[in-house]
Amino acid sequence: MAFLAPLFLLLGLLAAPIILLYMLRLRRREMMVSSTLLWQKLLRDREANAPWQKLRRNLLLILQLIILGLLVLALARPYLPVPSLVNSSVVVLLDGSASMQATDGDPTRFAAAQAAARRLVNDLGGGNQMTLILAGQTPIVLSPPTTDKTALRQAIDQAQPENGAADWQAAFALASGAAQGFQNARIILISDGGLPVDVPPLPAELVYVPIGASGENLAITALATRATDEGIELFASVANQGVIDREALLTIALDGVLFDSRRVTAPAQNTANVTWLLPPDTAVIEARLSNHQGDLLPLDDTAWAVHEGGVSNRALLVTEGNLFLEQVFGVLPGVEAFKTPPGSDLLNENDAPAFDLYVFDGVPLPQPLPAADMLIINPQAGGGGDLFTVNGVFSDTVAIRLTDSPLLQFVDWRNVNVRQAQHVDAPWAQTLVQAQGGPLLQIGQRGGHRVALLNFDLRDSDLPLQIAFPILMANLTGWLSPGRAFDAPTGLQPGDPVSIIPAASSTAVTVIKPDGIIWRSDVSDGELIFAETDQLGLYQVRLRDGGVVGEERPAGSFAVNLFNPAESDILPAAAVQVGQTAVTTGEEGAVGQREFWPWLLVLAFVVLLVEWWVHHRGTKLPTLKWR
Repeated sequence: MAFLAPLFLLLGLLAAPIILLYMLRLRRREMMVSSTLLWQKLLRDREANAPWQKLRRNLLLILQLIILGLLVLALARPYLPVPSLVNSSVVVLLDGSASMQATDGDPTRFAAAQAAARRLVNDLGGGNQMTLILAGQTPIVLSPPTTDKTALRQAIDQAQPENGAADWQAAFALASGAAQGFQNARIILISDGGLPVDVPPLPAELVYVPIGASGENLAITALATRATDEGIELFASVANQGVIDREALLTIALDGVLFDSRRVTAPAQNTANVTWLLPPDTAVIEARLSNHQGDLLPLDDTAWAVHEGGVSNRALLVTEGNLFLEQVFGVLPGVEAFKTPPGSDLLNENDAPAFDLYVFDGVPLPQPLPAADMLIINPQAGGGGDLFTVNGVFSDTVAIRLTDSPLLQFVDWRNVNVRQAQHVDAPWAQTLVQAQGGPLLQIGQRGGHRVALLNFDLRDSDLPLQIAFPILMANLTGWLSPGRAFDAPTGLQPGDPVSIIPAASSTAVTVIKPDGIIWRSDVSDGELIFAETDQLGLYQVRLRDGGVVGEERPAGSFAVNLFNPAESDILPAAAVQVGQTAVTTGEEGAVGQREFWPWLLVLAFVVLLVEWWVHHRGTKLPTLKWR
């Protein structure tokens, strides 16, 4: 046994004053006397109690000396040399990837890794420092270089694993920077392996501490939809990463309603693929594995898919023929356009498929009106029903007032020339472009649906020849029936950013995370980047238009899944490849320092309680009374 602070042993000299006080202590006995003649005997006893008496055996003195000795030893920080991985300043890389949530630890691999890190903290020498780094999607420093074991333990306790793969390139770069400046520094990797092959070499010695015991895992590795002639086809793939054939129940729910359950058998080290034909209006699909044994990673037992972003963007052009409209709707992102002449069966309310946007180009409106958003170009007299009234035409079409609206953003109307326009009376509508003779562009809401009126024939103007035309049509279409407000690929994984492109009329974007937490951002120029995709599950996107608080409309959903073969393959690696070196399990050949001063403090406190009892109650043990 040795001491890290041996000078504190000098405090043991405090035992001398304690003994001295006991030698100087006067010990008189209280006596009852029947006569004053006996005072002489008491006087002789007083003379006998002079200072510097012979030290007698005293239990209280012994207990107090024991307490002092334990406190002095604790301050001197005694330690025992033990085999350890820590013999210098170290950088500990703690794996926080998804595979560390496997349940073959106590209770998980990450908990076992935390316990291993705490043991390293206990073995840390007095003059050595430790740096803690959590290797996750974005590696973070849990604790800068320090010798404070309490701070290190708190940092380890507060660490949490993530749901995605770790960025090992960045984690190793961070560890390399932390190891510089320390002589004979050592980097200790606590992980279950699974490092990529292109990890660069490290400037310090690397020690690998493996975590985990088994590789048995059944995972959903793919869930996707595609449109076919028969309908929506769903494809699911179940992978067995273990060495034993597994069977599980695969359950499919559509928009929160149970659709089908199938028994799936996945051979060892192989996959099983299943397909379904889904109803045409399917938006959100959830797949879940259950009734399977031996699965050690529940994280990849559930997956989600969103068909077409969960938002239908079908537009129907009702026109006798307009090349300008056909071309612009053919290139608008997120809109699938169909063309039909007036009077078509597609306008029949009973037999027509559902469209999100109807564009009427110089044709009378059907009765009843479709229950959808509408863009009405060149409204016809007598064909508006109770929606609007056409009161002739006007030719003084020079714009005199433009409303400050997002729908006119980047639309230059100064060079637009219109030969004539319809004079439309729509009290419910707001005028965006006002000419001398009447409104040219109006928007509003009727019956819960949005309606836009462009009160002239496109062929009676040079608007289709202006750069303002595709911009205006994109803005109007985005306001009427917005396309996908985000770009989220099917295989979106935790940590992947999502680009959100709101419509021109949108003022704020809201994303509801799988746990219900709301992320909100005001719309500025350009796209928004949503990067808080660390949770697995379904994210709902909502847009706010016009700046009205609380008035939001759904803009679709996207799913984040753990479709990562490296994370689902949870078999612990016996060695990790770093550069050209295969690093195997580290041997505890170094000599560490295992301190035990906290136990001395606990023992001193126990002795203090005994001393208090003896002082107040004597040496007699308490007796139990039995009835």
